[in-house]
Amino acid sequence: MKRISVLLAVTASTAFAHHGQDFMLNYDPDIPGRNRVVGFSGFEWTKQSDGLNEISVEPGFLLGVNSWLAVGTTVRIADEGTGSWGYSGVNPMIQIMLPTGGRHWELGVFAGYLFADSSNQAEHSHEEHIHDPNPGGIDLGPDAPPPGPVVHIHEDGHGHSHTGIHRHGEDHFQLRILFATPLWKDSKFVANVIGITPGAGDYAFGYSVGLRQQFTHEWAAGIEAIGDFKTGGEHEAMVGAYWTPDHHCTLRLGFGKGIGQASKDFSIHGGITWRF
Repeated sequence: MKRISVLLAVTASTAFAHHGQDFMLNYDPDIPGRNRVVGFSGFEWTKQSDGLNEISVEPGFLLGVNSWLAVGTTVRIADEGTGSWGYSGVNPMIQIMLPTGGRHWELGVFAGYLFADSSNQAEHSHEEHIHDPNPGGIDLGPDAPPPGPVVHIHEDGHGHSHTGIHRHGEDHFQLRILFATPLWKDSKFVANVIGITPGAGDYAFGYSVGLRQQFTHEWAAGIEAIGDFKTGGEHEAMVGAYWTPDHHCTLRLGFGKGIGQASKDFSIHGGITWRF
């Protein structure tokens, strides 16, 4: 019981927060512990601004190698608006907790590489679709007024593209700098600085932040946000609830809203975490 209590503690405060996979848009620096395993599965449904809906499930695990290092992977299965489910990619990852000298905050590094389904990359890559403001009909000509909003047309008719830090249909390396601290009793604040290096295209940088407040031993609520640093990028804000019926399991559910023209309209996030 003493080891379990140490694993569940965030700091000297009794915040009751668990491993970072309990958040929905953020990671925190916590490591499961030597030979400890955290299994998790995330769920996401989004209503996109282009009229398409996406749904995905992403199970995975994180294994504690020692007190400061963990390794794991996730697998993404999704329907990207085509009406059928399919394997999207696998994401092996490593997480390191950095020494902070006993301070009341934590710092870590997360790194992963998404190996996307090769048959699926062309339909998601932002280099493979056409930006066509005039999909047919009148020839606008060189002296016509500027076109309206860009229409994304994919040559294979499937889905749409995600760029910036939100890409998931093409190979890319992801790095996150992780920070966590309690702001007051029974709370936890997390922040991530996110960098993406795609197999083709430009680098992308972004952020995510989250704040969770524990109200009882079982129930907590929080707010989270994620987005690109670039102007006109994709941003999302979310409110969520977290239920921990016992120390080995947490269920979470959240509702998000896109911010900005390039963002999704609405989203539902969910998931479950098991601790072994």
